[in-house]
Amino acid sequence: MVEGSAVADRRGQLLERLADAIAEGGIEGVSIRDLAGRAGVAIGTVQYHFATKTDLLIAAWHHVAEQAGRRFHESGVTALGPEERLLGLTELLLTPSADDRLARMWLALVARAAHDPRIAALHRGQWQGTEDLLATALAAANPDRADESRDAAGELLALLDGLSVAVLTEPARMTPARSRRLARSWVRDWLVELAR
Repeated sequence: MVEGSAVADRRGQLLERLADAIAEGGIEGVSIRDLAGRAGVAIGTVQYHFATKTDLLIAAWHHVAEQAGRRFHESGVTALGPEERLLGLTELLLTPSADDRLARMWLALVARAAHDPRIAALHRGQWQGTEDLLATALAAANPDRADESRDAAGELLALLDGLSVAVLTEPARMTPARSRRLARSWVRDWLVELAR
């Protein structure tokens, strides 16, 4: 069991160095050789854990999803009331800063999804789950509009994606504070229909 733990630890260390590499320079500059150098291990060690670059990127995707899941669970958003939960989810799905490592990895992997079918399948699955979560939160926050919640979730997720990309790529124009203001405005518009 100790040997299995050591292998898992080594794999985790490699994924952390991979996260650093992707966040710093994107996916195109990442190679098995570069990762081995960053981790201070032999190329064969990296290849033992990840046979191909695609295997490496799929592992990176799962690593990002695990870290995002950890942020979600640690936020306590599920314990909030319906309106606060919707606002909390919105905040969690926005990029918190232009140098956020998790967001930079996400953007690089999403860009890769445009021409890598395996990464694209992972992206579709994750974003479908995220849309489902938002649809449920939207319906709970405004039950009178529950029949609109699926399309509204798609619209909100597209807005959050666009704002996050802008924070990462145009931080002078789209600051994190501005992106939060715009997202909160969309949510307020959804909730104001409750009063009508």
